[in-house]
Amino acid sequence: MAKVEAYIGIGSNLGDRRDYCSRALGLLGMLPRSALTGYSSAYETEAVGDVGGPFLNLVARVETELPVDRLMEILLETERGLGRNLDDRNGPRTIDLDLLFYGDQVMNKPGQNGVILPHPRLHLRRFVLAPLGELVPNLCHPVLKKTVSVLLEGLQDLHRVRRLTDPVVPWSRDGERCGLPAS
Repeated sequence: MAKVEAYIGIGSNLGDRRDYCSRALGLLGMLPRSALTGYSSAYETEAVGDVGGPFLNLVARVETELPVDRLMEILLETERGLGRNLDDRNGPRTIDLDLLFYGDQVMNKPGQNGVILPHPRLHLRRFVLAPLGELVPNLCHPVLKKTVSVLLEGLQDLHRVRRLTDPVVPWSRDGERCGLPAS
């Protein structure tokens, strides 16, 4: 299988949010047949809905040869391993891993472990578009036919989003991110 560029939203609003996000990034860097090729800054974001306190959010870019169903299984297992209660999908969470894009694939397999691509609400949420726009502002949404920066510009979401200056990964410094070149 050819490599596909996938974008994964990472969020946490329980416990040590920075640690959970850092661990999620580390685990994404160990995905089989894959490579973590970039990630955004962390953003502190106002929660959408009644799910507890503020979130820490960021977006990771992964080049992968994994089929989309297998990638989703691994993301769910990673959430479970980091203490997420998968029975309460809309409650507070130690970690939330959302597959935002998988190449330019469009897919609609709803259900408990189904895959809907691109993520069905990403274009409505500042906490996704702000870090995604930092990472890949010119990425084009395959259904809406608009770039991430255009989607962010026209966004009606008024939830507060604040970019953090301290990196989520404590060992990164001077623009280096987990051994990745500065973007």
